[in-house]
This record gives sequence, structure tokens and C-alpha cells, in this order.
Amino acid sequence: MAVLTDLNGTVWNVYRDWWPFPGDVTDFTDLFELVIGAVFLALWPFWLLGKCLGVRWAVVIERDGREVGREKVRGFGKSKRRVNELLAEVAAGGRSGRFVI
Repeated sequence: MAVLTDLNGTVWNVYRDWWPFPGDVTDFTDLFELVIGAVFLALWPFWLLGKCLGVRWAVVIERDGREVGREKVRGFGKSKRRVNELLAEVAAGGRSGRFVI
């Protein structure tokens, strides 16, 4: 996860979404959630293989801990380049909300 502070002091996080399933793996409180979690864990290797074969990655953009954008990018290398492009845009002040006229 890349973390950057813009010109206004706002903290930005830009990252690829690695775990596409809802919730936390270690937060199971009853049998139903345990079964659902086991199914997700069983499917995760196939999901990762699909990502390696060209399925789109979700690039998530957060501002001060709140999600402000999500983009789909095909390919691991292209998604990494897109994360770097977004970070450069934030560092240049393009997404900060501070505009000088």
C-alpha cells in the first residue's frame, strides 16, 4: 500500500485490492461464517491464478481513510503503473482539491 500526504496535509492511500471477499478471515464467530470463509479460502488460489492470467485488478484510492475512487486495470504490471501514476498525480496536487486561479 502506498501512502502519500498531499500539499494540504491530506493522507492518501492507493493500492491494489488483494482480498476481494468481504470481511476478515480471522473474524469468524459462528459456524455459518466459518463455512463461508472456508469456501472463500478454497476459491482464493483460483482467483489469484485468474489475476495472473489477465483478470482486472481493482485499484483503490482512499483519502483520509475513506474510499474516493476505484479503477479496474487489466494486468499486474499495468495496475502497478496506474498506482504510481495516481500517486504522481496526488503529489503534484492534481487531486488535492486545492486550485490556484
